Amino acid sequence: MGWKNVKDYYRIRHLVQITEEGLCIESGVINDLIVIGLDGTIKKRRDPCFNSDLQRYMEEFDADPAKLRELMQSPDSFEKSVTVYTFRGGDIIEKLCEVPGHPNCTHDGEMMYDNMFSVDRDETLARAKVEAKAEFNHWLRQIVFYRNKLTNAEKQAEQCHADLAKLTCEKKQKETRGQQ
Repeated sequence: MGWKNVKDYYRIRHLVQITEEGLCIESGVINDLIVIGLDGTIKKRRDPCFNSDLQRYMEEFDADPAKLRELMQSPDSFEKSVTVYTFRGGDIIEKLCEVPGHPNCTHDGEMMYDNMFSVDRDETLARAKVEAKAEFNHWLRQIVFYRNKLTNAEKQAEQCHADLAKLTCEKKQKETRGQQ
């Protein structure tokens, strides 16, 4: 995967990272100014007229699509390999990067957000525990919230059923009185 090849070759000054969509060229606010598929084709582009760098990238991509594909499909090379740690759920994951910290990426193109990556495994483990506890507490609150909503809905349904039964009985009583 050649995210670094593309960034270096085209002198991209914006943030770059690999996501599920592909290689995303980003600002600090917009995560998908330009998206390049892993096959090297442009999947998404925004009107770059408001930014001369974006305009230049798009012009260079369009001028030689074969070069863009070649760069994306070529393996990246890195001068250094520093070990960093992150987490997904209950897993502590070890990755490599050239320079730790935001806005840098791991060798596989993942942006290293400061609250998700560290060179210290113990620090990452501590963060993962805090996140897991917070998420667990969130879902417990959601369970209580929806249980209360379910209990209220059941009470409302019971009341509606009782009202319907009362009205049905009333109608039968009226019909019985009318026959007498």
